[in-house]
Amino acid sequence: MKLARARLPECISSRALPRVLFSCFALAFAVALPSISFAQSAEEIAKARDEVWAKEKTIYTYEQRNLGGDYYYKISAEGYLGWVYGTPKPFHKPKAPPTPLTTPTKEVITPEFTDFSLEGNTAILYYTNHRTMLRDGTPVDQYFANIHVFIREENDWKLLASMSRLEPAKDNK
Repeated sequence: MKLARARLPECISSRALPRVLFSCFALAFAVALPSISFAQSAEEIAKARDEVWAKEKTIYTYEQRNLGGDYYYKISAEGYLGWVYGTPKPFHKPKAPPTPLTTPTKEVITPEFTDFSLEGNTAILYYTNHRTMLRDGTPVDQYFANIHVFIREENDWKLLASMSRLEPAKDNK
């Protein structure tokens, strides 16, 4: 049995075949490149997690909370969009930084790490807050579930998005 020899289309000469094949592979690679996930090492993930979590914990320090959200404003990306407990809908980063509080807050919030995910320059942080005192000093026992999305801009992590919800009351029995 004699096999038929494949013929190139008339518009492609045998000398042009390598260029055509190269162009086809280059096009396929260019189309696929944006969807390729570049795996990050455990060390890179741990470093990013530690950097992001350190920024997050700083938000809840007494000194930062008494600045009225100035630190939060400074670490937020220009495209920030948040939907935090107590706001009726998501809001964008304000044009001007907040003014410092005129009366020191008595609020007590303890953040606790839950989980972390990293993909390229995007980090997602899940954590909870346990609030035991309101700004005015009223004792409470509230838990909040939070998600913050950070993006790396140059060598700094910026907060891009956040969402917080009040969890149902916990049974302390």
